[in-house]
Amino acid sequence: LDWLAAEFVEPTTPASKPWSTKSLIRLLVLSDAFQQSSKPSEIGLNKDPDSALLWRFPPKRVEAEVIRDSILLASGLLDRKIGGRSYRIHNVKKTYAQWEVVDNFGPHTWRRMLYQERMRRVDDKMFTSFDFPDCGQVSAKRPVSTTPLQALNLMNSDFVIDQSRRIAARAQTETKNKSDAVKRCFELLLGRPPTEQEISDCLESARTNELLLVCRALINSNEFAFLP
Repeated sequence: LDWLAAEFVEPTTPASKPWSTKSLIRLLVLSDAFQQSSKPSEIGLNKDPDSALLWRFPPKRVEAEVIRDSILLASGLLDRKIGGRSYRIHNVKKTYAQWEVVDNFGPHTWRRMLYQERMRRVDDKMFTSFDFPDCGQVSAKRPVSTTPLQALNLMNSDFVIDQSRRIAARAQTETKNKSDAVKRCFELLLGRPPTEQEISDCLESARTNELLLVCRALINSNEFAFLP
């Protein structure tokens, strides 16, 4: 930290500028430690299972906002407008009444979650389980947990089912056959093409069910919810 502080004020690299947070962030993300693979090795796990010496990048679950916005981005419905009014998912509270969620996935909510209006004691019935802060409490640091409730929400919530249907429809519209549609789903949700085995498994599932189920499964995968 002392070295980084000195580098921030008086950089030693020609491309960096003094007091530039952009240059400091570039220095961090281009470092060998930051670019380490998260792939474990037997030798590393035996000597340093917690990766205290940064021999591998620790897998990290992304925040609730990232999960939600990524799903909307995959369906092509994310409103990327910067600034403007926030949106609300709850009702207009009457005197002595409680806030209640009335619409958590309608078109007016398709902005980035950064613009969601939050009220105390309002449970959005999905993303609260992903350690979204309670607005009625003071929290210095957001906790990170992994629970069965998160998997249930990513598979069965109204928001995920609705968006999965839209992602599947988008993939089918942009392709000519089911195999290409499966590939497009992988590209939209995971940012990579599927393997031959994954194509085979997904096609079998799509034949007996729908492409919608494939999208729900991909959203519920570790690859979607975790940074490798």
